[in-house]
Amino acid sequence: MIEIPMPEASFVIMLCLLVRIPVSRTEEVFHLRDRHHYLRYRTFNDKNLITSKEKAEDILAKYGYLKCGSRRQKRSVFPGFFHILPEVGSRFKPYRACTRSDLENAIKNYQKTYNTPQTGRLDAGTLQIMSESRCGNSDDESAAVPFQPMQLGLRSGYPPVKRFKREVPKLTLALHDLIMTPSRKPFTRLAPSTSTQFSFSKRRRWMKDYIEQIESGVFDRKLEKMHEYIQSRRKKRSLHNVERYAFNSEVVTWRLVESGYSNQLTINTQRGALALAFRMWAEVIPLQFQEDTLSPINNVDILIAFGRGDHQNCPNHFDGFGGQLSHAVKITGNSEIHVDDDEHLTVASDRGTNLVKVASHEVGHALGMLHTSRNYSIMYAIYSQVIPNNNFELGWEDRKSVQQMYGTCEGRFDTVFDWVRRRPDGQLIYNTYFFRDNHYWMYENRFNRTRYGDPLPINPEWKGIPNNIDGFVHVWTYLQDKSYFFKGRYYYLYDSINDRVAPGYPRTISSDFRNIQGSKSPRIPDNIDSVFFDQRNTVLYFFKGKYVYAYDVERGSEGCCLPGYPREIYLEFPSTDPKSKLPLNLDAVYYSYSDRSMYFFKGKYYWKNRAFNPLDRRRRNAIVGPKLISSKWYDICDTEV
Repeated sequence: MIEIPMPEASFVIMLCLLVRIPVSRTEEVFHLRDRHHYLRYRTFNDKNLITSKEKAEDILAKYGYLKCGSRRQKRSVFPGFFHILPEVGSRFKPYRACTRSDLENAIKNYQKTYNTPQTGRLDAGTLQIMSESRCGNSDDESAAVPFQPMQLGLRSGYPPVKRFKREVPKLTLALHDLIMTPSRKPFTRLAPSTSTQFSFSKRRRWMKDYIEQIESGVFDRKLEKMHEYIQSRRKKRSLHNVERYAFNSEVVTWRLVESGYSNQLTINTQRGALALAFRMWAEVIPLQFQEDTLSPINNVDILIAFGRGDHQNCPNHFDGFGGQLSHAVKITGNSEIHVDDDEHLTVASDRGTNLVKVASHEVGHALGMLHTSRNYSIMYAIYSQVIPNNNFELGWEDRKSVQQMYGTCEGRFDTVFDWVRRRPDGQLIYNTYFFRDNHYWMYENRFNRTRYGDPLPINPEWKGIPNNIDGFVHVWTYLQDKSYFFKGRYYYLYDSINDRVAPGYPRTISSDFRNIQGSKSPRIPDNIDSVFFDQRNTVLYFFKGKYVYAYDVERGSEGCCLPGYPREIYLEFPSTDPKSKLPLNLDAVYYSYSDRSMYFFKGKYYWKNRAFNPLDRRRRNAIVGPKLISSKWYDICDTEV
């Protein structure tokens, strides 16, 4: 018998007819499968290679360099376009043929943007750059292609995933092969030399967890509970230096529309990759991004769709493999991101076009970012090979540019401390940890940045440590090297070797931090504000309200309190001027090993003990401040709603 090859989509339809699965469910099964093997049937040609003057003119006109009448301008307006949008037609200038000088200046401007010799000629280097895959947005935003919004009336939400888990047992097999779960131990994985590799594995783990939440139904249940709260967070807020493209709400919602799924990756892989792209921007600005599958589609801030050629009612047509990869468009009230499904889209792979990388660029456009001429920036128009597919991050200039519109992340912290770790070569590393509510950030002092991918949940990263910590202290003397967390009436000894709370803990503060026999001083109170170990006299200082308590660690469990304590904070730590006076109810007090300085935190501000010297036995104190925490420790941002 001769076997006749059959397209897989037809085979799925016939199979569904045989087993009597409804057509609508057949479509859901189709979209829930990974279909990268379809690439063997795809044809990749070189039609987007720029090999002629005519094609080069098209590129220059399309991306805003050639503004006179070009061949492309005469061909670009499809019949009836001005009839549909007459206000757009009224803005078009009368047609004027391009001169040789126009073309030469356009080429020079293009060459300047992409850092090549400004010859004004279409040399081999310039043609090669023009042939590279790139974002479809104009380099000159004033020359952007006008468009209409997507056709609405789309169904909300996504196909129910949970009920198909048995019917499609290999649903995410390919993804799980790509995404591996790394160790969760916080103290063995932080070497700066492996920071990039750790960033990549951490991103994979985050996306894997996101997809698992979708498949298990946790995502839908959480969204239902938080939907009204999310909508309330979308209220308008005041922003400084906001350009016309910026969002001015605390939470920005997004959705992959049902009519715009990719035919290469499973829906959940697409959603996970897009969520990761949004999160990368949330790590540097005080905006939070939330996938919204419940609201009417008109109420979603950013709509995302994949398409080919003439897609989603957009006049900026895709051009097949190569050439234009994607583009972002702005509508009154929201934005859209379109991705060309003719590209070889991949996730967590060094091959093909990385979807997270493409989406991160377009999210930048949706936020109001423009193209840049720096090829190491995520906003570089060309799909840059300088930026790796997987372990890329938003660069310093990308962060500062977007923060000019949206500001920096501010907020209070429950506790702040340095964790001392010895590298294999014997060198000590002092990374700073910021705890807030149920999550934490690690600040890499050597690189002056938060660790990429933070914050992380306190549990299970810090096994046995509760949320909303009151304080942390590292008692480090010739005889002791112990780390304690405090919460309410309890304290916890942390075993860093085994990465967990030591057996027998927590214990009560009242039982182990008692008064010196015969002393009439009050004991160390519960619910402290903060605690600090002073190396200058090996004394623990507990802060509560307006008082500070001095505890002698050499007396063991009966060290409270030294003569003259408790004492008012402003007397113990005098300020250099009235404006620098320390406030009451401090959030955190900690010693920075990297700065060899003592800091105080309250709200979004910090104060510094300018006279502090760890070798000064006279304990001189002189407080200066306040300054914004964000002015010294950058991009400590909440990413979850």
